[in-house]
Amino acid sequence: MVKRIAAVLFALLVVTLLTTGAAQDNSATAVVEHFQNELLSVMKQADQLGYQGRYERLAPAVRASHDLTAIVQIAVGSYWDKLNDKQQAKLVETFAKLSISTYARRFDGYSGQTFETRASSKLSPHVASVSSIFRQPDGEEHRFDYVLRQNDGGFKIVNIVVDGVSDLALKRSEYAGTLRNKGFDALISRLKAKIAENTEAPS
Repeated sequence: MVKRIAAVLFALLVVTLLTTGAAQDNSATAVVEHFQNELLSVMKQADQLGYQGRYERLAPAVRASHDLTAIVQIAVGSYWDKLNDKQQAKLVETFAKLSISTYARRFDGYSGQTFETRASSKLSPHVASVSSIFRQPDGEEHRFDYVLRQNDGGFKIVNIVVDGVSDLALKRSEYAGTLRNKGFDALISRLKAKIAENTEAPS
């Protein structure tokens, strides 16, 4: 069942042309906008917070808005069922820490950036998309296409496509490849090394 859901979701996640004519889903939009607002709030206090402060502020926001377990399941594909419960839990938690640390590292300052929601649509009864523009003060724009899955009555982010590049597709290639070629411990070590890089980078 997990394999079938993962396959269907991944096929939907790599779609880059969103159906903007469909009815908007306000709950999915609210999840994205709330997360973006928290990002901007942390960016505005980036210097005072430092890396650790940004991490602590963003941790609950990331965990609340992202379906971290689903992201990992899709990223590792069929290898998910080959992991035992302890390994699955360890992988999800390590990935969660990496996700939070990556946001804390990348969103490390504010100079007038804004997010603007452009469209929201249903891709299926339980999958929605939200398209946003991240605008820099100099006018440079980047498109963020979020894909969200409904779970336990609410929507959570399962993929972010930035300027046409799917973050989940990149993770799927890397994570499944590492499991296939080097095994579980190597994947955990790889994720922990990235966390260390984010932690050690200048605030």
